[in-house]
Amino acid sequence: MLPLAHPQIVIAGGGVAAIEALLALRHVVGEQASVTLLAPERSFVHRPSSVGGPFGLGGPGAVDLAALARDQGAELVSAALEAVDPARRVVRLGDGGELSYERLIVAVGAVPKPAIPGSVTFAGPAQAAEVVAVLDRVERREARRLIFAVPREATWSLPVYELAIMAAVDLRDRGVANATLGIVTPEPEPLRLFGAAAGAALRAMLDARGITLWTNTRPLELRDGLLHVEPGGPLRADAVISVPVLEGPALAGLPADSRGFLPVDAHGRVIGAPGVYAAGDATAFPVKQGGLATQQADAVVDAVAADLGLLPDPAPFRPVLRGLLLTGGAPLYLRAELTGDTAPTAHALRGEASGRALWWPPGKVAGRYLAPYLGTARPVDLGSEPLRDRAAAAAASPAADRDEAYRLALLLAREDAKVGDYRQALHALDAAAALAGGVLPDEWTESRARWQRELSPQS
Repeated sequence: MLPLAHPQIVIAGGGVAAIEALLALRHVVGEQASVTLLAPERSFVHRPSSVGGPFGLGGPGAVDLAALARDQGAELVSAALEAVDPARRVVRLGDGGELSYERLIVAVGAVPKPAIPGSVTFAGPAQAAEVVAVLDRVERREARRLIFAVPREATWSLPVYELAIMAAVDLRDRGVANATLGIVTPEPEPLRLFGAAAGAALRAMLDARGITLWTNTRPLELRDGLLHVEPGGPLRADAVISVPVLEGPALAGLPADSRGFLPVDAHGRVIGAPGVYAAGDATAFPVKQGGLATQQADAVVDAVAADLGLLPDPAPFRPVLRGLLLTGGAPLYLRAELTGDTAPTAHALRGEASGRALWWPPGKVAGRYLAPYLGTARPVDLGSEPLRDRAAAAAASPAADRDEAYRLALLLAREDAKVGDYRQALHALDAAAALAGGVLPDEWTESRARWQRELSPQS
């Protein structure tokens, strides 16, 4: 395939996946394409670090998108993506205008929605003052029982543990005594995706801070001083702090699943929309997390370059989970990836936890290009100094490399079904089907039908 003459690539979004895609494009494609960053925001805000905001802990400063685009040789268009016309290869903007493209990378993120009525929903910097207000109430003895809750459909629970641990430290520093703190989570073990070592380390951390943990428990609603949960009776709570659940962007002109997320293959190509790719929280991949979003963006950039004839063999999305747990003191580094096992079972995930950095630069968002970009005050060659793991990961075969996202989606589907969350299980199974080209083995087709039957009485 001959490369197109200076193709136009549009990146829609101003978050983690969009910025990683912009940085990766300049390394992989260089000056062989014209790049436009389409974003309604004026700056990139490092949302994963905002969990420390209520406790006076700062993160990387906001990045001016106009300056970033200029530095990367791209044009910034300050508008929102409203709709896509793949047949004409144009996008419609929120202001009514249109923008043409040869290739479109959709990285607009998801829509956060409160999940637990009566709770304070922490979605980012805008809710820092609400968390502080709750802690002030505890200090004034207006509230004594504080629960941090992981909603049933939340796919990334780490911020809840961070909020609880840092709240315990903050209240201790304020001299508050006799307040009770707890965490309610549907997970069978805390941060189950990172394995037994992470669960044990986190349990010890919670015990040391006097934080009660309820696992296999789904929070429903805070009402009249009681957090209603299932299974079991209600828990006494004066205040509840939770995180949102996410809904897909449901963009006009693009296919979407029942929750508005974009179905993509292992290279991030949007199913049924030639020339359109997606990365990050907007996709149907069941885990929504900044580090994974950057990995999806890297895979998308490789696919774009290959489809334009600029790269011979694009690498697929190969999920490696990296989590940096903020504690108000020394952080805990967490890492997990699939083993060589082909069966999607829980033991197929190999996890590790450490007080020492497991990757470098040790950023909150472990992006191949984004982490070094944010982690240094000097210009760097992002191609020669990308993010790297401190301990080399085990080599995977090319065949295993290509189906790891698919296997992880199936693993998550099976684990969700084991705890009775059939809605989430079906969502993960849909993502796996998209990654596999729309076809699942018979055993998973049978599982889908069984889970749908289990869900029907609840619908």
